[in-house]
Amino acid sequence: MFSMKCLIILGGGLDEQQELNKQSRLRYDKGLKIQDRFDYIICASGFTYRKNHLPSAISEAEAGKRYLLQQGVPAEKIIFEALSKDTLSNAFYCRKIIDQLGLKKITVVTSAFHMKRSMFLFEVVFPRGTYKLRYVKSRNGLDAVSLWNRRIHERMVLDFFKRHLFTTYGVVEGDLKSIERYLQHHHLATSGKIDVYQQKLTEEIQKRMDKKGKLFY
Repeated sequence: MFSMKCLIILGGGLDEQQELNKQSRLRYDKGLKIQDRFDYIICASGFTYRKNHLPSAISEAEAGKRYLLQQGVPAEKIIFEALSKDTLSNAFYCRKIIDQLGLKKITVVTSAFHMKRSMFLFEVVFPRGTYKLRYVKSRNGLDAVSLWNRRIHERMVLDFFKRHLFTTYGVVEGDLKSIERYLQHHHLATSGKIDVYQQKLTEEIQKRMDKKGKLFY
């Protein structure tokens, strides 16, 4: 039986011209190389919540859609998800779209440095056994210092989720209600605040990192 497939391309930021930055463009270029294998492409990411990023007049998803159209991808194949503000909400809002379409086979494209966190969080939202997930990594597109800092950030955030998402915050794998509750009330990117307990837990993780950015216990 024919099963339709969906490609999700995660956003990585825009430049001063409101176009995909280098990091995002590498993700989209990777997606373009394989896009003919898929029935739909979801351009994922709205507006970043991080203060040090450039202000944007359009969502990352809209910029991604424009880029795909410029490269000749048919408009009817492109879906954009512009509500999310980070990786967990990327997965959450993409799941809502994918469930409406009745799809089960999903491939996620993101940068190599971002892959471990993406895999973990997408499998929280899309439980294996119900969905078939694959991942494709693009080149990082960052200078050495920026890449080093991002890798440290990725380790810290992933460690926090692994240790506390299920136990401390009661998220249940695949359960959209518990995931949405966490996003609305506790998650910095989507709630607009960091609760005191989360701040304390994050500080504990920072203390466990050595000078090389590795976690120790």
